[in-house]
Amino acid sequence: MEIILSIIGGFILGYFTSYFNEKGKNKAIIEDTEQITEKREKVTSKHNLDITKRKIQYETKSNAYMKYFNLLDELSQNGNTEAQEEFLPALAKFNSDYIPNADNVEKASKAAAEFSNSMQKLMFKSQEKYLKFKNETNALKIIAGDDVLKLMTEIDEISQLSFDVSTQMMKDLAESIVSKNFTKLDSQKNTLENLANQTNILKEKLTIEIRKELSEI
Repeated sequence: MEIILSIIGGFILGYFTSYFNEKGKNKAIIEDTEQITEKREKVTSKHNLDITKRKIQYETKSNAYMKYFNLLDELSQNGNTEAQEEFLPALAKFNSDYIPNADNVEKASKAAAEFSNSMQKLMFKSQEKYLKFKNETNALKIIAGDDVLKLMTEIDEISQLSFDVSTQMMKDLAESIVSKNFTKLDSQKNTLENLANQTNILKEKLTIEIRKELSEI
């Protein structure tokens, strides 16, 4: 009888020992699974957050660069529009007022003064638009990469130089017509053409660098 009870007790002890061991293993498995799930969720969350950040960064830069090119084109178009609508009529008026009265000091001086005033107003408007362009694109330089920023800076420098040459050219125009000496104007015209070509080359390089920068986000 004692032997039977011992066998039964051993069996029961072994059963419960095995039961609790298995339960401990199951608990450990559950805990491991929970930890793995938690880690996976953290990784997934971080991955999704990285994707969202990259998407926002891409869209922000893409829109900013698009705005930059639009403003740059707008600046050039405004210059062409002003030339057609304001500069050429002012020049035509100067010619019609000055040439017939070249020997009349009073009338000739008046024609030159009126033309000079027209050019000053035109230069002031051009300067306002150029400053607006610089102000609206300054923020872009904060998020631009080094290579893109370098090209944008070069374009800014050439744009400023083009503006300065154009301003001086308009100032010298009346005097050149009066003196019939167009050497200075020809030199300024050639300078502006060279600067325009440099700007176009830089814009092409800038486009390549922007595409490269956006693809690396």
